[in-house]
Amino acid sequence: MTKVLLINPPFNILKANYDSSISVGLMCLASYLDQKGIEVKIIDGARQKNYLSLIKNQLPLVDFVGISVMTTQVGPALEVSKIAKDFNKNLPVIWGGLHPTFFPKETVSHPDIDIVVIGEGEQTLWEIIQGLPLEKISGLAFKKGNLGQINQPRVLMEMDQLPLPNWQLMPIEVLDHLALVPTHTSRGCPHRCAFCINAIRKNRWRARNSVSVLKDLKIIKNHKSFQDKPIRFWDEDFFVDKQRALDIIDGMIDKKLNLVWETTVRADYISDKMIDDDFLKKLRQSGCYLLSFGAESGSDQILKKIKKDLIVKQILNSARKCLEYDIIPQYSFMVGLPAETKKDMMQTIDLIDQLVKLSPKIQILGPQAFRPYPGSELYNQCLDAGWQPPKTLEQWASVMRHELNYLSPKNFPWLDNPDFVDSLEAYTRFGAHSIRNALSSTVKANKILKLLFIIICKIRWKLKFFSWPIEVKIAKKFVS
Repeated sequence: MTKVLLINPPFNILKANYDSSISVGLMCLASYLDQKGIEVKIIDGARQKNYLSLIKNQLPLVDFVGISVMTTQVGPALEVSKIAKDFNKNLPVIWGGLHPTFFPKETVSHPDIDIVVIGEGEQTLWEIIQGLPLEKISGLAFKKGNLGQINQPRVLMEMDQLPLPNWQLMPIEVLDHLALVPTHTSRGCPHRCAFCINAIRKNRWRARNSVSVLKDLKIIKNHKSFQDKPIRFWDEDFFVDKQRALDIIDGMIDKKLNLVWETTVRADYISDKMIDDDFLKKLRQSGCYLLSFGAESGSDQILKKIKKDLIVKQILNSARKCLEYDIIPQYSFMVGLPAETKKDMMQTIDLIDQLVKLSPKIQILGPQAFRPYPGSELYNQCLDAGWQPPKTLEQWASVMRHELNYLSPKNFPWLDNPDFVDSLEAYTRFGAHSIRNALSSTVKANKILKLLFIIICKIRWKLKFFSWPIEVKIAKKFVS
């Protein structure tokens, strides 16, 4: 029987919240291959401290090595690839995930990587394992002589072609330590946000039917590792089909699943036409305790520029309505887009201020620095401004070595104030909230130093004075 080793490498920065979830994509991939009769072994470097030993022990037993790679995992993924090739230069090493999907040519040109899976990988990896000629497999890049060949894109698969997650494939020590159980009911998104991976990759929305979702939830409820743990529907947009969402929610209530869960939603969905008061009441009754919104900006002008099809007024309305039904609203923000002014960024800070003053329950993620992904209008604007992305995986690993997120604003030539952009996430996380909430941050650091940093951030936040963020630069060195 063919055996595949699937690896989730560690990230470049140690954080305390990696036990909160797992790689849903890798879980889907493993479950699909398992259903096809392939023996699959998963090693999670982000959550298994002895992952290198586990990998070395498995290499003599496997026929393929698949590595899932985000940009913040490039350095560790290169280390894993070298270990595999040093053991057996003929052992196929396959990279998939967001980074190789966006940079397939640079990835496949690396001597320790044989094949790149572009986009959703279940069918592509299955065809590779089956031994189909690489030039005939859609959705991959591979070495052809001294050059890399990129094949035609693969047609997106429907969700009913995927089996439900097989939790037995995930290491039990990882499952036992989960703080949040991830699953997903849909892929893709029908909206057009200019910065979003789904819009850039044209990942149309596809969903499981409600019967399949409820079956999945029953399995999770009865799993011994998941007792009393909240569930996250790791969808990009759970509520696209209102009736499907209602069928799932009604099923959770009728079957008395008694689950605590969270998911994503757009702020403009909270309205009389979509998620009205009756819907919100049902959401809370079914166990929904948190809804995650992509707010992105406090500037209506920037929201229009990024084609969010949303205004600030709708963001504030969504917060008030969620709080009314005892549902925690969580908002993510970003700053540092091309042509975004400091006034726009200060409007984002002002919106965050308005949100956190509504209730201490409201959660804020970011503002993270804008992430330029190839294929978007915004990416081309970055190139026009003089930005040059790293050309090799080693350069990516070097650039990312001490970065918490995708890229540092100091690399963005269109910014007049990169330090301001770079520091805003820290000042928001530690300054906008209560000291108690700030101390619970998942970034690992000495508690006394953390408290001192929080006090400085709170003073800055109150004064709205963010110039010369020396303490943020010092703090990053302690985190790194």
